[in-house]
Amino acid sequence: MNEHDSEKMAAMLEELGLIEASSPDGAEVVVINTCSIREKAEHKLYSALGKLKPYKVKDPGMVTVVAGCVAQQEKDKLLKKVRHLDAVLGTHCISELPTVVRQVREARDRVVLSDFHQDVDSLHLPAPCKGPSPVCSYVTVMQGCSNFCSYCVVPLTRGPEQSRPREEIVAEISTLAAKRVREVTLLGQNVNAYGKDLRAGYSFARLLTELNRIEGIQRIRFTTSHPRDFDGDLARAMGNLESVCEHIHLPLQSGSDRVLQAMRRGYTLAEYLEKLRVLREAIPSVAVTADMIVGFPGETAEDFSQTLQALEQIRFDQIFSFKFSPRPGTAARNLPEQIPEEVKTERLSKVHELQDRITAAYHLAAEGTAVEVLVEGFRPRTGQPFGRTRGNKIVNLESADGVSVGDLVKVKILRGLKHSLTGKKIG
Repeated sequence: MNEHDSEKMAAMLEELGLIEASSPDGAEVVVINTCSIREKAEHKLYSALGKLKPYKVKDPGMVTVVAGCVAQQEKDKLLKKVRHLDAVLGTHCISELPTVVRQVREARDRVVLSDFHQDVDSLHLPAPCKGPSPVCSYVTVMQGCSNFCSYCVVPLTRGPEQSRPREEIVAEISTLAAKRVREVTLLGQNVNAYGKDLRAGYSFARLLTELNRIEGIQRIRFTTSHPRDFDGDLARAMGNLESVCEHIHLPLQSGSDRVLQAMRRGYTLAEYLEKLRVLREAIPSVAVTADMIVGFPGETAEDFSQTLQALEQIRFDQIFSFKFSPRPGTAARNLPEQIPEEVKTERLSKVHELQDRITAAYHLAAEGTAVEVLVEGFRPRTGQPFGRTRGNKIVNLESADGVSVGDLVKVKILRGLKHSLTGKKIG
């Protein structure tokens, strides 16, 4: 979502006649778009602002802007902390970027915009067709989250769930298809909840069904899904719709029911496993990835052992795992029994070790199989073509002969590596 917001902001600045600069040195406008999901990202912001100061001193006319989730979280505190910062734009206000840049340039004002809006203007901004590849694009379908998990800052920085009108989404993706985009990734903090706020009886499964009819779009992905809102209708849609890829990111977060309850996740491990059973029954080849948090306040050795057991049982294709990070305004920040940093580090290491073995087994098992790969680009250093399978596995092709960006090619997997696959074009 942040990456796509950055693309939108860059497109708005280009409409002012600006072009992308290769470095802050000589740039007229510098925008730092921020994440607040973990404390480390916040630290990176202050480090980046510190590095920016010499450029601002050299050119006082440079416009410096912080946007996104930390901007929403800190608001005017950022201007007080950082004297060389000109503007702060919250998550609902990024569409105001051109106006703010003009205001700072002409009046030398310092600006803070951080109000939540009932209808977020940036939600309606079309994709600038500059996604991860010329043939792949992100498309926002909703913004915000209304779940209030006890550790998560997203409802505070992104606001409540807001679905984008389906007509807008269909029109945007149709336009992208006409520009030879072949794969779209639908974005939202909780895409499974799409349509609930529209009160029109329109679900995410129905949206996928409609998007599947758009000629030229060969692959549809989506992220992120909340297990509480995942249902059989979505599983069946994924299984029946030709364009929808056989991959889902379905965060588990913990294998302990006690910890899941403290996290306010709204499901038990047994309920998660049942949803996964329905999904795998509908799509036996589905690739499932997840997020996991270790060291949540009060997590005992037994709780952590249950998480490892869940990972062994489920066998995710890949996970994104993190140490618990206390975030401002969240309920978990002030919970008792905070876990020592060294214990969190040790537990995270064990999770990584286990998941690396599971992922490596999947990759080794893929050797000798034939898969469909959408070629997304070429490695800058080697010129090697790369792309992804429908299950979201990265594949590097050994040869560029007869391969172009946007091709759907049949590939025989030769080697399964730690984080990717290597193959050759066949047929």
